[in-house]
Parts: sequence; structure tokens; C-alpha cells
Amino acid sequence: MRLVKKFLAVCFLFFGVPLSVVMIWDIINPKTTNKEKENAVAALAVVTVPSTIIGGWLSWSLVQQSKKEKALLLESKQKHLQFVFLELVERNSGTITVLQMAKNANISTQKAKEYLDDKAKELNASFEVNENGNILYRFL
Repeated sequence: MRLVKKFLAVCFLFFGVPLSVVMIWDIINPKTTNKEKENAVAALAVVTVPSTIIGGWLSWSLVQQSKKEKALLLESKQKHLQFVFLELVERNSGTITVLQMAKNANISTQKAKEYLDDKAKELNASFEVNENGNILYRFL
């Protein structure tokens, strides 16, 4: 459906915009006869402007649809991270490492660290360093 919308938007815009320019040029051109100007106004009102409006509306709706899909994807990722985080907190008695978060959430260690740092600020977590030098986030 999205591909059809894109195709139609392009068709309507490629048809409407150039022909609108031509019709407007005919209307403002002093060499055009009154009859030709009337025909240009009619063509502009009946064919080219509606085509341009439809193409613009289809393009706008595609952009809005894309924004909604991106927002839903981001929300889904956030819910997944929250689920993994809560599962790790419960499973490990409140102690999580960056590596555990990265591995279980299937994200980079940098993103896992950023997420855990944000959660640590939000939930007033404490930090410890284990014998391997890894930072332990303690959420109690």
C-alpha cells in the first residue's frame, strides 16, 4: 500500500506541478489571447491544482505515517529494554553489569551503559566495582 501511495503521489505531483506552472504562465503572459487565458484558468482549476493537492496530500500522509511508525518502533525498543532491565534486576537480586544488560537486550555496551546510567539516576542506584573491575549497578 505504501508503494502504491508513493507512486500515486509522484504521478500526481509530476503531472500537477509542471502543468500548473504552464497554465499560470499562459494566464500572466501578455501574448496569450483571452480565450486561451480562459482555457488555462479552467485547466488550472479543474485538472492541475486538484492533481497537485492530491499529490501533496498523499506525500504528507506518507510522512505522517513514517513518523508514527518510527515512534512505535522507538516505544517498542524502550519497552523491550525496560522488560530486560526489570528481568535482570529480579533475577540478580538488584545487581546488573553493563555486559549483562548489553547481552540480554541485544544492544551495544555503550547503549547499555547509557541506559543503566539513566536508570541509576532515576532510581538512586549505588555502584560497586567487582574483582574483575566491572561496574556493578545495585538497584534496591
